[in-house]
Amino acid sequence: MKLATLQAQLPDFEIRLLTLADQEALLELEQSNPRYHQYFSPEPLTMTEVQHDLTAHPDELAAAQKQVFGFYLAHRLVAVLDVLNQYPQEQFLFVGLLMVNKAYQRKSVGRVIVTGLMQAALQANITAIQLTRVTADEGVAKFWQKLGFEDGNQLFLPLKAGGRLAVTTMTRLLQ
Repeated sequence: MKLATLQAQLPDFEIRLLTLADQEALLELEQSNPRYHQYFSPEPLTMTEVQHDLTAHPDELAAAQKQVFGFYLAHRLVAVLDVLNQYPQEQFLFVGLLMVNKAYQRKSVGRVIVTGLMQAALQANITAIQLTRVTADEGVAKFWQKLGFEDGNQLFLPLKAGGRLAVTTMTRLLQ
């Protein structure tokens, strides 16, 4: 996904590719959503985990296929969008994470970002957007369903602290 293509669809935001230099702002944003992190670990979120969020990608992908976009309003990071290009198939875009700062939730920020992402994806000849969501999080399910995403398979992710987390794939075909 080209930054310029996404920026053209979302002119009200300043959009930047996040790097390790942005980890403190990303930590603050993620800390505004403690419930999300609690699905994965009972321990507090650490800077090491934020660094991992900025760089982790499936082994079969090149690092360049991962992009982490930061969305700014009035020079404040209000949302993050982590995508994998050409994953799990060539003309797919995989959303690894969309998180909106708690202070900006329920104010259309997430919906506007995803709508702009879908338009930018169409321009880039992407045929589908896919993601996984925590199965137990019904609020997140409703958010994505309102945007036309449909549930797919349920998978189980192994957790570092032991056990597994149920996640559900969701896909939206683009026209």
